[in-house]
Amino acid sequence: MCKRCLALHQHPCREQSGGLLLEALVALLIFSFGLLAMAGLHARAVRHFNDAQYRANAAEVVHGAIGAMRGADSTTLATRFDPSARGTGWLALLDQAKRLPGVSDTQNVPTLQIVDGPTAGSRQVLLDVFWQPPGDARIHRYAASTVIAAN
Repeated sequence: MCKRCLALHQHPCREQSGGLLLEALVALLIFSFGLLAMAGLHARAVRHFNDAQYRANAAEVVHGAIGAMRGADSTTLATRFDPSARGTGWLALLDQAKRLPGVSDTQNVPTLQIVDGPTAGSRQVLLDVFWQPPGDARIHRYAASTVIAAN
């Protein structure tokens, strides 16, 4: 027994107990918050990576279709790529667009407009490709516009 404790309180000193356990619990709580933050950052990084990949795929589809249009005859361009006539160029574009999530024959279909260009033998092309990632309510869009002139 501690003489000082007996003199002051007239009862024996108790040793401090539970302090280490409390410190361990606080450290575990701080560590758990850190792990949750890391998991959230990882999930956000994966989502941004997937968005970038889908956008790159959409750009590839759009620019591939524009490249095919540049190689085609400008006089038959509208009939080959006409969505209502389901021309061969349009069907190829739709098949490529179906690689993107949420695209089917009826859902998130690309839009394509071919109108007269600034010169007599040219055509202006407006192409939009849409996709919808899984678990995302938003529909994403990649658009391009170009002028295709006769060679």
